Amino acid sequence: MKFDDSDKDYFLHDFSKDNVSDGGMADTAGQKVMDNSTDTGTKSPEFDFGDTDGQDTEDMPVKPRRRGKRILIWFFIIIICALGLTVWIRYFVPYVTESQSTGFVTLVEKRGIVFHTFEGEMVSESQLADTQRVYSRDVYFSIPDDNLARRLQQYQGSGTPVRLTFKRYYGTLPWRGASNNILVSFTPVQ
Repeated sequence: MKFDDSDKDYFLHDFSKDNVSDGGMADTAGQKVMDNSTDTGTKSPEFDFGDTDGQDTEDMPVKPRRRGKRILIWFFIIIICALGLTVWIRYFVPYVTESQSTGFVTLVEKRGIVFHTFEGEMVSESQLADTQRVYSRDVYFSIPDDNLARRLQQYQGSGTPVRLTFKRYYGTLPWRGASNNILVSFTPVQ
């Protein structure tokens, strides 16, 4: 880029205060306008945006501003992919696929305000058989299949032990149920 600045502080100079007799012309507002048609010995600024020093533009380094944009775009793409992977693993990949528990079904009911799902409770047979410890917990589970839930309701309060098979997820989804334990199947124990 070629630039010839023969005037002192050219970009900071206020041209409206100059006298019109400096080689310029006055416009209708009385301000000085540079006249390039008459040569008064001073050169007007020249700008050359062509190749600099004969270098090809392909050989010139990439501007840091463009490079920064690319880095920022890749940063956001990586963050979005990491968040998507985290959500997928937390809510859609079970960390236990075949967990079995045997006990007595005490409650199977349909719950929910927007998403109505069957929820169940079971008293574990191993907890009832242990006389040394105080009873500690019920098993809570969700049943996504309505047919499976209606068949399990027949065993509710009947005193027949049932073996339940679960999948366990890290997080719950409203349409899947309120529990991390999702019932896959059950078999009555005789």
